[in-house]
Amino acid sequence: MAGVCRAEIDTEVKCAPHKFYEMMKYGLHHLPTIWPEGYTDAQILEGDGTCEGDLRLWTYILPGTTEKVTVKARTTKQDDDNMTIVLAADEGSDLHAHYKHFTATVKISPKGDGSLVTWIVEFEKHHHEVPDPHLYLALLNTLTEKVDGHVHKDAICKGEIETEVKCNAHKFYECIKYSLHHLPTIFPEAYTDCKLLEGDGKSQGSLRQWKYLLPGSTEEMTVRARTTKQDDKNMAIALCVEEGSSIKEHYKHFTAIVQVIPKGNGSVVKWTVEFEKHGDEIPDPHAYLELFDKLNEKVDAHLHKK
Repeated sequence: MAGVCRAEIDTEVKCAPHKFYEMMKYGLHHLPTIWPEGYTDAQILEGDGTCEGDLRLWTYILPGTTEKVTVKARTTKQDDDNMTIVLAADEGSDLHAHYKHFTATVKISPKGDGSLVTWIVEFEKHHHEVPDPHLYLALLNTLTEKVDGHVHKDAICKGEIETEVKCNAHKFYECIKYSLHHLPTIFPEAYTDCKLLEGDGKSQGSLRQWKYLLPGSTEEMTVRARTTKQDDKNMAIALCVEEGSSIKEHYKHFTAIVQVIPKGNGSVVKWTVEFEKHGDEIPDPHAYLELFDKLNEKVDAHLHKK
């Protein structure tokens, strides 16, 4: 077919290559759930939705338009080794009003901790006045971002621990807000050093670096954490781990959220850890929850002593 043209778009994503590919292989009929603004309906017309030869029907809206259009696409190639899937538009697709031939190939390649998702569109126009399929590339680019967000969200795990303390909630929260750089004084057995790298140490955006020992360990570790949220009304602070931290060897993402809740004359201090492991062999961060539990007790004793 001499009239066949080609266009490509690359998108970098956070998701691991095999996870993204599995979503493309097994979850394309779930696009209305993943991205309802772009895909309003999906049906499997032939096959089981996971194999070469399967035929699906999607109803979708191109970027910048409001018209619902449909495409019937058959999986003509599924290469697990190279993480590549080819979808060819069948007769009965609205885009055949403009294109004699239309094929979309998605290939997922490893890149750093994430992936590079390449979409290749091969098309043949009915006539020269038909525009190149830039809107389809924009649709596929946004689709890639939505799938990444969906898979990445599912990869985030949570762990929680609560500690009852004698100190009133307002006083405990103020210590966490203003005095995190004093942890080597409050809890010297675990925190051996602290530096304020950016900000004033009491505002959202501040970046600190601590040296610490996990419970039961003698290895000194380093963490750089930025205050990404400071909610005075709900007495909650979020600390997001940045590059240069020992914990990044095991976790792609690690955020610790502390919330102080009034209870009687004292408080309940709740730590929530959100994390994504580099691999399934990495343990859950129980040692960090134990560290935060002991930290609560040390802060409480420090404030109660005053």
